[in-house]
Amino acid sequence: MGIIEREFKLRIQAARAKDLEAMVEINKAAAPKWHKLRHLNAGLKEKRAFVAFLGHIPAGFLIWTKDFYSHYFIDLVVVHPRMRRHGVATALIDAMENFCPGNKLFSSTNRSNKAMQTVFERAGYVKAGFISHLDRDNPELIYYKKIPSRTPSKAKPRTARRRKRARRK
Repeated sequence: MGIIEREFKLRIQAARAKDLEAMVEINKAAAPKWHKLRHLNAGLKEKRAFVAFLGHIPAGFLIWTKDFYSHYFIDLVVVHPRMRRHGVATALIDAMENFCPGNKLFSSTNRSNKAMQTVFERAGYVKAGFISHLDRDNPELIYYKKIPSRTPSKAKPRTARRRKRARRK
């Protein structure tokens, strides 16, 4: 691997308190009207967040919950507008799938968010329903994916490269 590939390698890790500033900046750039510091702080404090870096540059983050009928739920995936179309959202979702100890993972997006619908569909998620009346004339589409059951992991989320090595063994 050359210096350029090394510098622009996509890496996902559990978010830490020091990542809050980057998460706030990404959130403001991606969704300036939707900015809730308490939501981001809670995800960090409760260790329910992953952050993605492209090299040393913060590129996106994911926050999850286990409040969706006692199932794991990807609550928020945010990618900086300049970092989109580089596999950041897919890598974050993949990290969550590898972390999730349950066998069901849910998420949602608005009907108007075609890009996120495409990400979910390419990642093997299926539509499981919708919720009306959250946003005017823009129902929330619920997505579901069955994932292999595993015990909760305190280890770092596996990257695509580590997963390929694990399959070879």
